[in-house]
Amino acid sequence: MVRMPSFSRHSTATDSTTTDQERVDERRTADTTAMNVRTQEDERAARERAAAVDRRAEADRAAADRAETERISRRREPGLAPEPVTEPEVRGPRPRASLMATLALISGVAGALFVLTGVLAGYGIVLAALAVLFAVGGFSATSRRHVAGKSDAMIGLLLGIGAIVVGILVLTDSLSWLTTASDKVGDLRTWLDNQTVDRF
Repeated sequence: MVRMPSFSRHSTATDSTTTDQERVDERRTADTTAMNVRTQEDERAARERAAAVDRRAEADRAAADRAETERISRRREPGLAPEPVTEPEVRGPRPRASLMATLALISGVAGALFVLTGVLAGYGIVLAALAVLFAVGGFSATSRRHVAGKSDAMIGLLLGIGAIVVGILVLTDSLSWLTTASDKVGDLRTWLDNQTVDRF
């Protein structure tokens, strides 16, 4: 009787385990390769994005340099109007008119008119003196920020000084055409009546 050689079950199990192990290794190798490919593609895409951002920034810098060069050359070329310089807008409270400057202007005008009547020259001198005092107060007030009216104070001061000088000349009878006895308001009224009587 001939004995047939028999294969042990142990060797068959070992072969199947080896085959499974090879499959797992192959799968791991394939997964690792795929991950490496994906990582390389991600790195390439990131490098391309960074290069695009750098190109855009370089183009912006070049455009800004060209504009600055053109502005400087335009400023230096004769015959071309320079670019208008825009100053930043400063926001703050609106300036208010000084009360003292306004009173100086009103008193100066009234004093000058009173002096020019001749009859009211004394009252005009008093109003002109008040105009000078108000003008000094107006200059002091307009030296602060956001207070306007310096020109009003200046006009009131000039009218006040002029009215004082002319009023003193009227009171001392130094002017032939204007004295305290002359009634320039009545003369003006008569002249206006004569000019308009035939027209209305």
